[in-house]
Amino acid sequence: MTPSRDLQKWTAATLLAAAAGCVGSGDWKRTPLVDLQPMPVGTLSDPIWQQQEENAEASDFVVHEHEWVGNSSTLNPAGMDHVKQIAARLGAAPFPVIIERSSMSINPASRHQFPVNGHEELDMERREFISRAIGEMGVQHPDERVVVAPALTPGFQDYEAEQAYQNGFTGQNGFGGGFGNGSNGSFGGGFGGGVF
Repeated sequence: MTPSRDLQKWTAATLLAAAAGCVGSGDWKRTPLVDLQPMPVGTLSDPIWQQQEENAEASDFVVHEHEWVGNSSTLNPAGMDHVKQIAARLGAAPFPVIIERSSMSINPASRHQFPVNGHEELDMERREFISRAIGEMGVQHPDERVVVAPALTPGFQDYEAEQAYQNGFTGQNGFGGGFGNGSNGSFGGGFGGGVF
């Protein structure tokens, strides 16, 4: 007998014995049913959404590279507003303030002088600036709260941003296109050009 035949016979015998034991004994009639109360809606899914929301909150405390004026330690107006919002929330938030590493500096020793390099000294100047700024806004122990690190979420590459921008107008990939009339004159176009 081949091993696969043995396995088939053993499986069939096991299933038969299990079926005979359940049906023939009659014990199942005397087994009390467990009180099966349905769980409230969201009992299983809400903790997942809450964890995702908390993880996303940490990204609010990242000072991105585009919030600085060029390759300097001076914030642009949007960056200044963002740092004020960070300082206002830091007292109740457990997250660090992350200064995104610079990536647009020129390496003087490179052949083509492209602005594609990091600059550690600039990163530390930016860290010191933010630490002083949030300290002046009332944040306790600001030097312990500010770090230089990569952003928690990667940004778009240029082609990805262009594609996302174009998809917003054409309604491709599910979302976009606005809530106007669909191309066929029906109400739609907001969610992939569908008809409601």
